Amino acid sequence: MRLHSLVCLIAWLAMAGGAVAQSRVIVIDAGHGGEDPGYYSWTGHPEAELSLRIAQRIEARLTAHGGLDVRMTRSGEGGPSDETRLAMANAAGADLLLSIHADVASTRASARGLIIYAVSDLARMQVVARTVELGLAANRREAGRALDERLARERAFLTTLDTALPEDLPLVIDTGRGGLFDILMDAGTPALFVEFPFLSNTEDAVPPPLTDAQIAVVNQLADAVIAHYAQD
Repeated sequence: MRLHSLVCLIAWLAMAGGAVAQSRVIVIDAGHGGEDPGYYSWTGHPEAELSLRIAQRIEARLTAHGGLDVRMTRSGEGGPSDETRLAMANAAGADLLLSIHADVASTRASARGLIIYAVSDLARMQVVARTVELGLAANRREAGRALDERLARERAFLTTLDTALPEDLPLVIDTGRGGLFDILMDAGTPALFVEFPFLSNTEDAVPPPLTDAQIAVVNQLADAVIAHYAQD
């Protein structure tokens, strides 16, 4: 009887421990790819190439730390559709989808830094309607509750990120124009659209590989994900 009780206790602890130790899922989306090169830098390199290099570096840093289930929407030159990228994140139950891109400032060549887009409350009704249309929720009420939870989780991570990045790095967190990006509007999980660096900046958009300064920013972004999501 005592042995049976001990076995039951061990089994319960194993199940409880497994639930607590379940890794958070981070999906990293290297923007563009395949027939969609994205923007081109002044050196002639496509955005798709740079976004893949940055995504791979983030993946490597997160994986090396451990405690996270890290997945990539693409690992080579091919470019899956937005629908495929979102399906991967939704099927994985991602805790965070990071879509990596680069930016171009047509009116200010010196523009530099990091821009992060997120869906705002202003787009609430549109997101709710699309969530129901895509079959991610049964009705508007369910979609609204899911969106509230998603926005709260996104804002919590953005607070961590804002604290983690150096104060001298130009950083814009834009929740007003997130509706411009389908991958944010149609996501069934917390999702952010990250643009870095500026391909129009002659100092930022140098030929691959990444510069030491760019690597430092990418590492800080990855470290913010680790600090917020990883379980030791």
